[in-house]
Amino acid sequence: MGRRASETRLIPTLTATAIFFGLMLFAAGGNAAPPSRTRPLLVQLKWTHQFQFAGYYAAKAKGYYEERGIDVILRESLPGTDVTEEVLAGRADFGIGDSRLLLDYNQGKPVVVIGAIFQHSPNVIVTMASSGIKVPRDLRGKRVMLKGSTVAPLWAMLAQQGITRDEMVLQTLSRSLDDLINGETDAIPAYITDQPYRLQLMEHEINIINPLTYGIDFYGDCLFTSFPFARKNPELVEQFAKATYKGWVYAMTHTEEIIELIRLKYNSQRSLGELRYEAETMQRLIFPKLISVGSMNRKRWELIGEAYKTIGIIQDTHPLDDFIYISKDRRRAETFARWMPYMVIAAGLIVAAALSLLLFNRRLKRGIDKRTKELNRNRESLRQVIDLVPNMIYAKNREGRFILLNRTMAESLGQSIEALTGSIHAHVHPDTTQIIQMQADENMVLQTNFPKVVMEEPYLHADGTLHWLQTTRLPYIPADSDEPAVLILSVDITKRRESEAALKSSAERFSAIFNQTYQFSAILSLDGTLIQVNEAILDAFEVTSEHILNKPYWETPWWGRNESMQTWLKQAIKSAATGEVVRKIATHELASGSHMVVEFTLKPATNEEGEILFLIAEGRDITSLKNTEEKLRHLNEQLELRVAERTRNLEEAKHELETSLEQLHQTQEELVLSEKLAALGGLVAGVAHEINTPLGIGVTASSFLQERIMELAQKFDTGDLKKSDLKRFIDIGKESSTSILTNLGRAAELIKSFKQVAADQSSEQPRKFNLREYVDEVLLSLRPKYKRTTHSIENHCPDIELFSYPGAIMQIITNLLVNSLTHAYPDGSSGRMIMGGEVKKDMLLFTYSDDGIGLEKEAEDKIFEPFYTTKRGEGGTGLGLHIVFNTVTQTLGGSIQFESSPGEGIKYVITMPLNRSHGSEEQENPA
Repeated sequence: MGRRASETRLIPTLTATAIFFGLMLFAAGGNAAPPSRTRPLLVQLKWTHQFQFAGYYAAKAKGYYEERGIDVILRESLPGTDVTEEVLAGRADFGIGDSRLLLDYNQGKPVVVIGAIFQHSPNVIVTMASSGIKVPRDLRGKRVMLKGSTVAPLWAMLAQQGITRDEMVLQTLSRSLDDLINGETDAIPAYITDQPYRLQLMEHEINIINPLTYGIDFYGDCLFTSFPFARKNPELVEQFAKATYKGWVYAMTHTEEIIELIRLKYNSQRSLGELRYEAETMQRLIFPKLISVGSMNRKRWELIGEAYKTIGIIQDTHPLDDFIYISKDRRRAETFARWMPYMVIAAGLIVAAALSLLLFNRRLKRGIDKRTKELNRNRESLRQVIDLVPNMIYAKNREGRFILLNRTMAESLGQSIEALTGSIHAHVHPDTTQIIQMQADENMVLQTNFPKVVMEEPYLHADGTLHWLQTTRLPYIPADSDEPAVLILSVDITKRRESEAALKSSAERFSAIFNQTYQFSAILSLDGTLIQVNEAILDAFEVTSEHILNKPYWETPWWGRNESMQTWLKQAIKSAATGEVVRKIATHELASGSHMVVEFTLKPATNEEGEILFLIAEGRDITSLKNTEEKLRHLNEQLELRVAERTRNLEEAKHELETSLEQLHQTQEELVLSEKLAALGGLVAGVAHEINTPLGIGVTASSFLQERIMELAQKFDTGDLKKSDLKRFIDIGKESSTSILTNLGRAAELIKSFKQVAADQSSEQPRKFNLREYVDEVLLSLRPKYKRTTHSIENHCPDIELFSYPGAIMQIITNLLVNSLTHAYPDGSSGRMIMGGEVKKDMLLFTYSDDGIGLEKEAEDKIFEPFYTTKRGEGGTGLGLHIVFNTVTQTLGGSIQFESSPGEGIKYVITMPLNRSHGSEEQENPA
């Protein structure tokens, strides 16, 4: 028992001795003292100051370089600067490059990559959403600005998707977003950290084609130096890299602080929104919480080299021994590897001594059995725990078969855990495109033995709903197998994504409204510190935001020149901070020396609980308004004087106009009466002419009969009268007397009609009459006006009785008929004039139409105006239709309308009451 106890004590002693020697060997490299430098290190940035280089700013500002005895100068790149050439030529000690450093190395340039800052390349292809170009295959036949480009991730993606250069119309990159916006190209290469934001800020909808989505995962920004510098200054490179990585960790966890540092100290030309977008996007490129900044993987660099060979950029790859910088910790590990044989010997001794442990196998077996049972219980507990987790947890082997999954993952595929275990994911996932991308990411993890994080990826559930996941894929070796596998952890970020999109959209809308409004707008803290201003203020007062932000508002240039206004503003800020709205008209002096009058408002901004968060200062330039008001005041004074004078003149002119108007009315009435009398005169002349014919025939017949009587008397006196003479006389007497009676009767009828028509025209009293008969009488009296023409005049009036003013109707018919004879047939052609009518209830619709030349469009609105005529100078007075209108509307109490088209004649429709009593009492027929 004593010997066994001694052996038992010897084992830990030997083990401790071996471990001690091993640690001594591992620490052989030792810790060197911090480097001392007499001149600053110069770091050549790859572009102008922006958040892309935040880690270097943070390391410098927080003293991380200084605490390692290093002074650093950060130099911007100018257009055309070759960063690699600057470092190799010794004009810079360190530079910022990317995966293209491997191209330089394979071309024989002595570059050494120290560490990868961006774990993923920011290079993407951007297209307008309206183009419909969403995936690489859509680029076939399209104009793409990749001519002469060495952006390898993009070419690698295109090659992987089977797209050749000949299938695209390659254009030279112009670096102007306007080419894409204006349709000069279909697709441009871009940095995902800035250009998409600018396009979205201009309210353009875009598509982003990211190589990472297709399994092309190149490094982005990398820190590098020259091989001679690294070999000569290994400790300096080590210390500089550690300080830089520390700066990056700080920058990515204090983004707002570093953004403010960039804006204040480095005079970045980027806006606040651009810097914030850049910082947010870079979180998904660096992964500072998951991956140590600066981490690189040799296998991944080898894959990048193979990708370069595939796309034909290089012919062959060189060994990476002199390309990848080996850190001090890595060198310790290699030293340890060199001493490994000796340690193996020591370990052998330990193992030999440890053979004594075999004596305890039985006791150990019993312990193992006990722990196995505990392990099984723990495994079941773990199974329950992962099933309770609401996120997807699953593992797959190289074949893509599930070897582990929780209930959340199984439910997303619509099956049980038991049914899915051992099945191939690709056979049960509802979306082929998604599973292809997942498999590409998983193969990448298996090949590189390196984790892969996808911040956003689409995932289609079995129920058809689309979810968005944040997925981490980790290399994983199951406890019961030596075969590498992939462990996948997916968090459903659908709701968060929607919330972020809504928040981003809201912020962008606010920023757009805030900056694009013509009104001066500023946001102040409750103590009056200026937080934000819009572009209107910067433009109007010719200042930059860097010079005025984070300063008291009353010290800004537009307030700072007026002490009294400063005092008032301080008090106004205090009042607004208590909830009061303050307004004032203020005059500001501009840089040019001119003055601007501003309508100023200061008001509090509150949240839903009514808590005051900040103050909003608004101003509206009313200089022009004030100048205009002053001009208007002066003009008003002048106008008042002019109005008074003009009023007197108008009073005099009014009196003169009233006198002239009265004379005009009197003249118009006289002209209308003259027109009526002229019509009556024409009627008299026509009737006289008509009566003259029958009377002349009667006189001739009487004279002839008298001569025959004298002849008969003479023969009777002389006794020569014969029976035949008497008989012939009797025949002549009969014929002559008949002719005399007929013509005298006709004359009597004409006189009777003329008498009635003339009486009606001169009478102002209504009477009862037959419409058809009366129209016949009127037409008979008007026959002299048309009997020598070939016109046809027809009376289709109904045989009805009406109580009205027949003289008015005679005036209407006369004027309409004369108007047609005068105007409707200028070429002397035969025409047809028709009078008719119909009764509707207690109204008569009297119509008159001709088939003449009709009425021109421009004459329609003037036809009833007084003195309007198309026959000016040819006998037309322009009163005929005006008299018709007044007669219809005033005397008959009716209305008149017309229809006419050029070349189609004209038709008048006169609506009048059947019973037109005078006043309110119905008149009876006086006859």
